Amino acid sequence: MTEYRKIIDAASLWGEFYKPDNPKLNPGKGLRVVLFVSCNCGNIVLNNLFLFEQKYPGLLNVVGVVTDDPVDPDARISLKKRIWSQYTPEERSELKNKIIHTCMQIGIPCYTGAVKTDYFRKIFKSWNPEVLIMFCFGQKIDSFLYEFPVMGAYNFHPSDLPKQIGAGTQPFQNAMRNGLKTSPMVIHQVTELIDMGPIVGVSTPVNICLEDGTYPKSLLTLLEKITSVGGWMCIQLINDIINRKASGETGPVGWIDFNKVLPQDIRQLLMSPATNDLTEMYEVPLHSLLLK
Repeated sequence: MTEYRKIIDAASLWGEFYKPDNPKLNPGKGLRVVLFVSCNCGNIVLNNLFLFEQKYPGLLNVVGVVTDDPVDPDARISLKKRIWSQYTPEERSELKNKIIHTCMQIGIPCYTGAVKTDYFRKIFKSWNPEVLIMFCFGQKIDSFLYEFPVMGAYNFHPSDLPKQIGAGTQPFQNAMRNGLKTSPMVIHQVTELIDMGPIVGVSTPVNICLEDGTYPKSLLTLLEKITSVGGWMCIQLINDIINRKASGETGPVGWIDFNKVLPQDIRQLLMSPATNDLTEMYEVPLHSLLLK
């Protein structure tokens, strides 16, 4: 049984701070990363990075996780505008707890409260991250958070930002309103303007239509399909950052050519038709770095 402490403090405004009783062992030499993630895609990224840690001891150290609290009525995470509106209250609770449970099993602290507070800034500074990664996170973060990591802050967004389509809380609706048949997964730097930071990488096209060319009935299937490549892309991003750090460089990654590095089998998988089956998780093979 996983044991942890749940800290509730009014200074967090909502949510809790979960601290595992048995933190994971790490020599502290690896790239220090903080994740701001939610939903299944966030859990996939978390698990992929932990596999990387296990595979390459000393190169990576995920030091903390922040996730949405879609259960607390005081939480300000754009609940009605974002993908959370597509889930039942029970499903929201399950997804939140899934992230927390993964963190506690690995031995990583997990925070679910407000991030633009002195209370959280102290936690964040104690984590001392070199990299910040956001994926399906509901709060707008401030400059203190995204300027702190010396190797950059990155957001994963499931829309065609290069075509200026899908920025904001409704990327899938915007894609359909614009009649898109495909929509990539994009990594960009985090700035003051939401989803407007310099683009770091763009996946190959992801088919968002059913076999007959129409759109799925539920937006959730598009969430699962487009973000399915996020874990693979995150490992590529982290590896590039680790290599930059090893060569003495600082600052964010400029560009990753995913059109060049994504394997052909994954490209084909991304272009397969979507389905109306909400149990379909569109699993993408692990990055080759996790298989060596």
